[in-house]
Amino acid sequence: MKNILLAFVLVGLVITDATAQPRNRSRDSLGVIPWRAAVKNAPVLTGHSEPRIIVPHEQPLCFPFEFDLKINIPGKTVEQAMFINSNTGVIGYLPPAEGGLVNMLFPELADFSFYIMSLKGNTFHYSTRKGKNNIIEKWVSTGNTNTDPYRMATIDVSRPADLQRKGVTAPYCNGTMTAMAYRFASSPDMTWYLYGDRFPEKLHPRKFLGNFGVGYLYTDEGLYIVTEIQASSYSCRVTDILIMNTCLNTSEFKVMEDEYVRGQTIALQKEKEKLESQSVSGPCASEQAILLTFRKEQQRKKEEALRGAGTGNIHQNINAQKSMLSMMDPLALVQENILSAKVSICKIQHAPRATSRSTARLSCLTNRLSTLMRLEAQMRALDAQYVNEPGKAYAEKSKLYMQNLPGECD
Repeated sequence: MKNILLAFVLVGLVITDATAQPRNRSRDSLGVIPWRAAVKNAPVLTGHSEPRIIVPHEQPLCFPFEFDLKINIPGKTVEQAMFINSNTGVIGYLPPAEGGLVNMLFPELADFSFYIMSLKGNTFHYSTRKGKNNIIEKWVSTGNTNTDPYRMATIDVSRPADLQRKGVTAPYCNGTMTAMAYRFASSPDMTWYLYGDRFPEKLHPRKFLGNFGVGYLYTDEGLYIVTEIQASSYSCRVTDILIMNTCLNTSEFKVMEDEYVRGQTIALQKEKEKLESQSVSGPCASEQAILLTFRKEQQRKKEEALRGAGTGNIHQNINAQKSMLSMMDPLALVQENILSAKVSICKIQHAPRATSRSTARLSCLTNRLSTLMRLEAQMRALDAQYVNEPGKAYAEKSKLYMQNLPGECD
């Protein structure tokens, strides 16, 4: 049952540089009956086509259908546009908007954001931002799903759960569709409204293509459009379905992960050369050597983590998540600060003579060291607590770091 519910509420990601075709209210030009026949069509679910693997740079990437949505969550109502290619099994969506529906793709703007997902598990996010000299930079984040696809929740056909008809109907798309309410017996607080050719007492779900709980549902009894989902604290309703040809040009988008690896590789090599050129001497050579060894080890770990970060999709692969997050681990920063404080304390203690300023700085460093060591212990405890949730561990450690990191000692 859990897998079925998850399959109904797919969460997708990403898109590209786009050229949107003129708006075309095809229902008005085709007539209601031909329009219904056109939109109730999902070859990728009925077996007449195969799901398509998508890549970051692909042309053209087109969506024949646009689903306009109205979503209600506690204290807020938003509108959102979802685009579907039911022949290739690819969906895309724009961010929700409170001030009215936004359904045009403008990658020329600095705040462009578009998510895309395929049934094959490719989930990309295309976005833009202002770079140097206010030039628009175009980026696509793949989360490594181009090489390690996202494993989506599926409907377990070996343990099917029936959708049971409730005998309640509702109109959709300006009254041109009438959908029937259905529920799972085990989830009486959730209702799905389905539009199809017939409404038997029970439906047996097999495949789903969509997002936010609405889209196309293939059952043993035929193909349906999920026009609405209602739950205690969430609802999503299809307000219109347009036959469009919204196409996206992705050629100018740089893959964020590739650029990150390239930049980090250069930075780590420079850091390695810098560390190799350093030496230690004097009465605090032991403390300096420990600090230098730590920095070299961290540099080596970052090189290893950089290689590991690309070995799996960062949404689900724990090792890939740990590798990526270890590149900026707050615990390592605290540990380096501890060793740096010990070097500074040693230098003051071995100074030829004490001054009021050095005495005050020594007191400050001693207090700073105590605070840092407490932080280290707390962060180690968080790593142990969230050993299988590296993202959660990183978030909690970052919060702890920002709230409790002691100031520098002048």
